[in-house]
Amino acid sequence: MLLPLLKLGVEHELDNVRLASLGALSAAVLVALFTPREWLAPDVEKPPNYEMPDFEPNPEETCSWFVRYLSFEYMTSLIWTGWRRDLEMDDLHPLPWYDDPLVLLPRVLKCREKHKTTLRTIFAFQPAQIISMALWIAASNAFQLVSPFAMYQLLEYIAHPDEATLHPALWLFLLFAGPLAKSLSFQQYVFLSTRFLVRCRSGFTQELYHRAMASMELEEDVINNIATRGTKDSGGSTQSTSAGRLANLMASDLDAVFRMRDSLLGIIGVPVSVVLTGYALFKVTGWAGLVGISVLIVSGPLPVWLAKLMRDSQRKIKLAQDSRISLVTEYLGSIKAIKYFAWEDAIAERIQKTRAKEQGQLWRLAIISTIISETGDIFPIATLLVIFGLYVGVLREPLTASVAFTTLTLINTMRRNLNMLSWVVGTITDAMVSLDRLDRFFASTEPLPKYPEGPLKVQDATFRRSKNASFRLKDISIDFVEGGLNVVSGQSGSGKTSLLLAMLGELVLESGTVTSPPDIAFASQTPWLQNETIKDNILFNTPFEQARYDAVIEATCFGVDLAELAKGDQTEIGENGTILSGGQKSRVALARALYSKASVVFLDDVFSALDAKTAAKVWELCFCGDMLKHRTIVLVTQVPWIAAQADLSITMEGGQVLGIERNLGVVRRPVIPESAKIEGNIKTGENGSAAPLDEPAQPEVKTDQIEAEMEATGRVSRWIALRYVLYFGGPIFLCFVVSLTILANALGIWTTYWLTIWVEAYTKKEHVDIAFYAGIYAATMLVYSVIDGFEYLVYTRGAWNAARTLHKKLLEGVLNAPLSWWKNIPVGRVVNRFSKDIKSLDNSVGVLVYIASDTVMRILFNVGAASSILPIFMLPALISVFIGVLCGEMYTRAGVVLQRISRAAHSPVFSQFGDTMTGLTVIRARSDMPVMFCDQLAKRMRPLSRAQEATFNLNRWVSVRVDAITAVVSVCAGIIAVTKSSALGAGLVGFSLSNVSGLSSSILMLVRVLNQLEVEFQGFQRVEEYSNLSPEEKPSTEAGPPPPSLAPPSGELMTSKDWPTTGSVELRNVTVRYDVDGPDILKDVSLKFAAGERVAVVGRTGSGKSTLVLSLLRFTHIVSGQILYDGVDIAMIPRKRLRQALTIIPQEAILFNGTLESNLDPSGTVAPAVLENALESCHGIASFQYRGSDSQLELQNTTPDNEVTEATEQTPLLSQATTPNNGTMTPPKSGDLSLSMQVTAKGENFSHGQRQVLSLCRALIRKSKLMLLDEATASMDYETDRGVQNVLRKELNSDGETDRTLVTIAHRLRTIIDYDKVVVMGGGKVLEEGSPRELYRLGKHFFDMVKHSGEEAELTELLERDVDDETTEVGSEQ
Repeated sequence: MLLPLLKLGVEHELDNVRLASLGALSAAVLVALFTPREWLAPDVEKPPNYEMPDFEPNPEETCSWFVRYLSFEYMTSLIWTGWRRDLEMDDLHPLPWYDDPLVLLPRVLKCREKHKTTLRTIFAFQPAQIISMALWIAASNAFQLVSPFAMYQLLEYIAHPDEATLHPALWLFLLFAGPLAKSLSFQQYVFLSTRFLVRCRSGFTQELYHRAMASMELEEDVINNIATRGTKDSGGSTQSTSAGRLANLMASDLDAVFRMRDSLLGIIGVPVSVVLTGYALFKVTGWAGLVGISVLIVSGPLPVWLAKLMRDSQRKIKLAQDSRISLVTEYLGSIKAIKYFAWEDAIAERIQKTRAKEQGQLWRLAIISTIISETGDIFPIATLLVIFGLYVGVLREPLTASVAFTTLTLINTMRRNLNMLSWVVGTITDAMVSLDRLDRFFASTEPLPKYPEGPLKVQDATFRRSKNASFRLKDISIDFVEGGLNVVSGQSGSGKTSLLLAMLGELVLESGTVTSPPDIAFASQTPWLQNETIKDNILFNTPFEQARYDAVIEATCFGVDLAELAKGDQTEIGENGTILSGGQKSRVALARALYSKASVVFLDDVFSALDAKTAAKVWELCFCGDMLKHRTIVLVTQVPWIAAQADLSITMEGGQVLGIERNLGVVRRPVIPESAKIEGNIKTGENGSAAPLDEPAQPEVKTDQIEAEMEATGRVSRWIALRYVLYFGGPIFLCFVVSLTILANALGIWTTYWLTIWVEAYTKKEHVDIAFYAGIYAATMLVYSVIDGFEYLVYTRGAWNAARTLHKKLLEGVLNAPLSWWKNIPVGRVVNRFSKDIKSLDNSVGVLVYIASDTVMRILFNVGAASSILPIFMLPALISVFIGVLCGEMYTRAGVVLQRISRAAHSPVFSQFGDTMTGLTVIRARSDMPVMFCDQLAKRMRPLSRAQEATFNLNRWVSVRVDAITAVVSVCAGIIAVTKSSALGAGLVGFSLSNVSGLSSSILMLVRVLNQLEVEFQGFQRVEEYSNLSPEEKPSTEAGPPPPSLAPPSGELMTSKDWPTTGSVELRNVTVRYDVDGPDILKDVSLKFAAGERVAVVGRTGSGKSTLVLSLLRFTHIVSGQILYDGVDIAMIPRKRLRQALTIIPQEAILFNGTLESNLDPSGTVAPAVLENALESCHGIASFQYRGSDSQLELQNTTPDNEVTEATEQTPLLSQATTPNNGTMTPPKSGDLSLSMQVTAKGENFSHGQRQVLSLCRALIRKSKLMLLDEATASMDYETDRGVQNVLRKELNSDGETDRTLVTIAHRLRTIIDYDKVVVMGGGKVLEEGSPRELYRLGKHFFDMVKHSGEEAELTELLERDVDDETTEVGSEQ
């Protein structure tokens, strides 16, 4: 009805009735479009045992159809809130009910059960969503051709107005409606695809979590095969724990799979676009266009092949990143050990070597990307030249403005789509690899076995850690005493912990039967704690009962500890209890088990980390009273007097039960009768007095501090970009980069302008030299392409330099930071700098800076070029840019904070996944706990989905508005061109419209890039912050030679090579603090340890023992007094030099991923023969078997040929032994174990005792004059402890040396009963010192400790021996 009005030269009258009908219909449609919808509460079936939230309406569910599909106006209120202040989680719209995690989870599980593979499961999970996405992207690619068609017709009208049949208003309208329709269609596709992403991430993350929760731990070879994606070089990658691999499946592989959603751009969008663009080119240029398209299509395989090279390089980068992050995580998690041994430089060098390999691949990737970009530019140039050459040279048609600029636009459109195709192919390939990894995981998992319910009993059972493991529990038959105390003991590596895990279903049952109750409380040997408050850790998701809770606190002697913490039991303990001591961690784990109402309690070596008095009190309150009455207790311990009071005592050896002793009816008694006076009795409650802890309570890791770290309110100044680009290579490099950017964009404008000159040449009615114009056009385009590629490469090289420099500074900064800094900073936060933030510097920041600078320059050149032809166009252009920047600024203010909130919401999900994988055995032992943890994950997924949906919808809001504004500008440019057509040629009009047509995408690109840059620069700022930490030892203050007053008697100054010559130590009135403004921990301590003495430091927890040792290593602040080591004040010695001059064996043995050789000597400076001798010295301790080089035949000859070496629990030697079909272990041949043997992450292929033995070997290698032992043998059995002490005694007297001093901190008095001197600490002071016999006879503190030890008779007997006879006996043993 209205179309006839658009015909030129035709008069047409409107029919009023039809006009009224059209108006009524339009009004009805508008009412329907703008009327809000009613929200009805959903009827959702509640999953059993899960807590479903109360759903609230989301504006997305109640807004009108116009707002929902066209304007996204419901986001405006959020935008305004973000403009006025920083957004918070409570400001975000509620999560729509259909996107709730517990609504999505049952659908995912149902689809998985039916379809098995992950890809089919995804299609079955969201079929309607995928179909809708395909339709919208097809529509978007069709609509993108409306604008070139309108421009063609408009340029035809301007060139030949007399021949036009339709009014140019139609083409101006299409010039506006085409891009707008394309934008709205594409935004709907993106809206659906991002919603698809959120739903899949929510559903499949939960599914992965549920599967891991309900499955046995995967075999190491299976999990490594999954993790390395089957690559040939997987064997060289650094291994890590299965928990880390599973977290990587969730973090990396699920994301890679969900990115495949954009494959529809290539599968649907590209074919639609190619067909329609090809047809349009044919209509414009005839068969010449088809020939040009064939050139473009033929060139397609080259970018695809290059994309394959890129994917291979990306895969190698991922493996290198995995290796580097594994090293960083492992080393920083053991930063204390690194500083103890002064290994900072060696560790930094090792990480930097891995980093160098990674950056080598990154640079290779940058070159490949540049080549791909160049081919993407060169082939369209060739295509244009082919089309124009055939069109004007063969077809003899003039190159008009309509043909030239329309062809240019269509070729660029096809080029973008074909480039998109190569990107999509890469995305699909990467996703298929991740799909394969996920399918392998789901196919490899085995359900956790559920044993029949009944009393705890094992009958004729054989267990294996995994199907391929060498160590087994064999022929186990135990009928545990129900309601009694069952004690399991045995040497290190005998299978005690494996027995507990076997009864929990964590080991493979090969034969026999097991019955057990469904609910078991388990306290593991290495305490597993959550990053929650002390109270939450004890309650463990169970209801709070005040009386029961108070009784547990009292029984675990935690009243004193809570009184010392500012927030008591509301103190957050940090990652895995970082603010707690080893004994406190054990008691929190014990309290959690006691508070539970499980009928069976498994306790794995909970006494080893407790001092004698605390252990005695815990024994009395927990085991001698009613706390564990009527509960079946299985206790693994090395304390012999506990086994004597057990109802059932089990002794393990070599994976078998060596003996079972029943003592039914035994009465458990306290170590000291209640009637006896116990000095320093542990008190609880308000009146309890507490001695200071060895290490004062670290500032608690407060929730708001963690959130402040991730949600960091306030904006990053954009001037930070200048600080970043200066890392490229300095001011000169920066000027060179800017010059390249200007030159590249100027050449881009010139190529289009030369096309205008070529077109205008045909209007002069003269002969047109096609070779001249085409040659200059081709040369200009080629130079532009080369300069553009070189510009990208220079930016990339600058970013590469910046990332290399910042990584090195970051590594040096955190490794050299003082230990006090690490107390307040979770290791995970530091690792995040090396992973996410460094990855951002590697991959994102440099590219974003390049895009931002290039886009700003392009906008300036486009506006300037169009305005130079049509000066009046400057006004709408500036208005467009102003409104676009304003919308972008509003979007950025809200978007930056939203992305921070989204990242903050990510953290709890990742934390729960990692924490759960670490504590799986503890969680799964409880009958109802897995469901509770799964429900917790759903609760944490809700804010994540909520934040992500808000972020994605915000992008739609700004995109629609910027596209609409720039579409209006295009119309304005068209109107101006039509009105000025008489003064301008069609070529100049086409040049102006060509520049204007790219304005929309440029402004939108700039808005998004600036927003993303502000987010990414936070990572740069965080890296720079940690790079500039104050080092522990400032180079300018490092001490030189000691002053003459401290020189040796000869009067000569000590040189670095000579010092120290003896192990003498003297403390002169030393007062020590951990913090400069903190309390005094050691108070006026004066001690003297003669060279060659064996000195024991004892006392209850908090007495100052560890502080004394740490002071010798200069980890504390010496307020007053002096500490002399070999006559030299240690304050005058650089810390690294001091720590290299002595050796400490810490309580927790630390091993790293690598080889035995790299663990014993990370610096690589010790000869292999010395390392082998150290391993020889420890042969036979803790079932530790070492056979070195083939020349060491004396070790092999010590074992008879017919003796079979039995496997021990996690014995590394036998992990490589062969197992014949009959299952009998054969002894490995000489040379099976060597310095090149692999050590897995955390030394998990060694038992706890064997790790401690290797820690001893590490100490022996250093040959230090002063050796410090900090509870190094606390968790060992007595035989292993005796073996370690014999090795130390022999080492101290080796080579006739008598000047090497040993200082041991010990809770176990039997360990140090034959030492030369004992120092009893209390309250930071020396209570008494002397020989063990002297102090015992004195009848004070040491005597009291002997009374509490539970071994008074044995210790008294040892003390009464004649010292000379004992020394003679020891000498004969050696």
